[in-house]
Amino acid sequence: MDNIQANLETKDILKKIIGEKWITENSTGVFIIKDCIVVQSFTGKNYTYRVVNYVTGDQKYLFYKRQELAKRDYDGVIDKIKALSFYDLKQASDGSEMIDLIFRDIFPKYGFVVREEQVELSKHIYENMKERKISLSDIAVGLGKTHAYLIAAIVHSIFARKGRFYKQMPIVITTSSIELQGSIIKEYIPEISKMLIENGIISSPITCVLRKGKENYVCENRLKDYFQSLDPKRKRSSEYKGLEKLIQSRNIDLADAEDISAYDKRKINVKSSQCMKCSKFKTCAFQQFMKEARKSTYHFQICNHNYYLADILKRKDGRRSLLPDYQTVIIDEAHKLMDAANQMYGTTINEHEVNHLMKKISPTHSKKKSQKELKNLTSEVMALNQMFFDALTEQIPRTAFSDDTEKFPTTITLRTMTLLKKMVFIIHEISKKMSYTERQFLIDLKTVLDGLRVFLLETNIYWMENPKAKSQRMLASIPKVISKELGDDFWTVKRSMILTSGTLAVDGDFSYIKHQLGMNHISDWKINELTKSSPFHFKENCMLYIPKKMPFPNVDDEAYLQLMGEEISRLINASNGHALVLFTSYKPLRLIFQHIKEEHPNRQLIAMNRGKNTAIDEFKESQNAVLFATGSMWEGVNIPGDVLSHLIIVKLPFPIPDPISDYEKSLYPDMNEYLKSVLIPKMLIKLRQGVGRLIRSETDTGVISILDVRASDNGRYHQEVLHALPECRRAESIEDIRNFLNDKKEKNYFE
Repeated sequence: MDNIQANLETKDILKKIIGEKWITENSTGVFIIKDCIVVQSFTGKNYTYRVVNYVTGDQKYLFYKRQELAKRDYDGVIDKIKALSFYDLKQASDGSEMIDLIFRDIFPKYGFVVREEQVELSKHIYENMKERKISLSDIAVGLGKTHAYLIAAIVHSIFARKGRFYKQMPIVITTSSIELQGSIIKEYIPEISKMLIENGIISSPITCVLRKGKENYVCENRLKDYFQSLDPKRKRSSEYKGLEKLIQSRNIDLADAEDISAYDKRKINVKSSQCMKCSKFKTCAFQQFMKEARKSTYHFQICNHNYYLADILKRKDGRRSLLPDYQTVIIDEAHKLMDAANQMYGTTINEHEVNHLMKKISPTHSKKKSQKELKNLTSEVMALNQMFFDALTEQIPRTAFSDDTEKFPTTITLRTMTLLKKMVFIIHEISKKMSYTERQFLIDLKTVLDGLRVFLLETNIYWMENPKAKSQRMLASIPKVISKELGDDFWTVKRSMILTSGTLAVDGDFSYIKHQLGMNHISDWKINELTKSSPFHFKENCMLYIPKKMPFPNVDDEAYLQLMGEEISRLINASNGHALVLFTSYKPLRLIFQHIKEEHPNRQLIAMNRGKNTAIDEFKESQNAVLFATGSMWEGVNIPGDVLSHLIIVKLPFPIPDPISDYEKSLYPDMNEYLKSVLIPKMLIKLRQGVGRLIRSETDTGVISILDVRASDNGRYHQEVLHALPECRRAESIEDIRNFLNDKKEKNYFE
């Protein structure tokens, strides 16, 4: 990581050594090199220079000069410093020793606790980076995996520089959440950088850059044109000022833009189809940023899974890559990689987007013969587009329509195939007849054409989304052999791959994720696996309640909903609220919420809805509310403290059947084999994610209640559920829950 260059940012170190009274207050810093700083004093006649080890206080006078030391002379001074006995005292002989030094000696100075499991994890990751192997690690919440892999990466870079064939390359970190990316860039890396500089491990700050898709950035031309088209009297004042401020700031990251609506962002973001022909292509702020971001001089390139996969696919097709060349990638939240792969390797055709593109291409005037022909062709495509989606919707079985279905099975029949082929033919004709003005839409047109052609193949799994929302209907597909494609694209390149997550394995077994990601044919010697349990004291701080007598889950059974509502009501009373009730779908959530609302008119009850939702923030700000939720609440949400002290899981989170799972099922000899190999592992991984919402720190205490009879003592999945969860004390009754919380919580918890 450190390239042994002079670091001119001496302010903090200078302040430290003046405070220690190792040098006089009139001294100034010249540069830092490893654990030493060169300081300058002016006597009135000459400039004197000395070097101070700012960790130990050792120092030595160097020389004096009539004139100030010039930058061109720094290399000679650095050579003198390297010969000193107190230079680089903290240097370790190898990477493992360096990791020990950082976690055991340096971090505790800043309030960090030494965790043996964390040190072991960091060494495991470092060794896999060094040997260019694949690491699969299942690391529970609270162990500190982010610090572990960042330190491993930094140490690997420090020692790699000493290698004979070293080539400067960044390390890629990919995650699924914006929150984690932001934390790594704004908190973890600056904090680690500061600590390592202050202790002489590195001389200069660790650098990183966040990489996102074009749609997340401002196009200066589009912003200017859009702003000029607005009427200040008709535009909301705050939004108008937000756009005005954006023009003045020249900030191109839409995430940092304030008071700008989602609609405005779509109007001013970068569009691929307009970039190449833009007169300001080489000088615009976005292109300058991209040129800078692609440099291999950054220590870390940070992105999300989709962006990383987009880079993989571009390299595969021989196109210019998004990321500079790298030899190591860290895939955090790796359990979400398959979801991203389904999006990136998949194809979608949106009814509205096809119509919108045709309207943009269609000439406003049709006096010329060529304009008339083009207008007729675009109109024909729009008519075919509607007939195509109508025909697809008709193929959806009536039984498939329910509140929680997102992927609806459909069939490419002879009629839909005929309509599809007609659309492909006419769009191809449109591309040939477009005038110079319309040719700016060629990239978008090619994207639609390529997408439609995919649906002519028989090697994909198809489904529809939003089938009842006319003009918003979408046809989607993924390759049947997506695991094989991932296997070919991911694991054949010789680079170290570090995959980590809190839920990557099932009871210590990585078979499921390895199968999903196409790793079945990789030699065992190339993969190293590691599981680490939580450092939190679950047996002392957490209680598990699984009632023995509950009805079999059936959301269409009124008696089931009634009994479930009564049990949840009793549990809420036992913990005085402070509860998250997790559902696997919206229908029972709505019905049970309504029942409990009538039973508890004076308690704060919050229900999560589809789409934009403030329920999580409202719950966090409450004292003892109850949040009824599903979807995103199963993972990635952090609510430490007493606000959430009771997690109630209504039903084991088996995946909802869809066309993808139907195809998966067809690959197995019988239902039992499919259940054992796919459904149970998927359910247990999601269950662990849900349970991970409760205990978020060493001091958290709480109760997990699972109300699915299949998890009870005589239930079919009892043993699997117990093995998947941390070991907790068991509650035999709701009274046990009340006594446990009485013992663990302060008096005001029950007020």
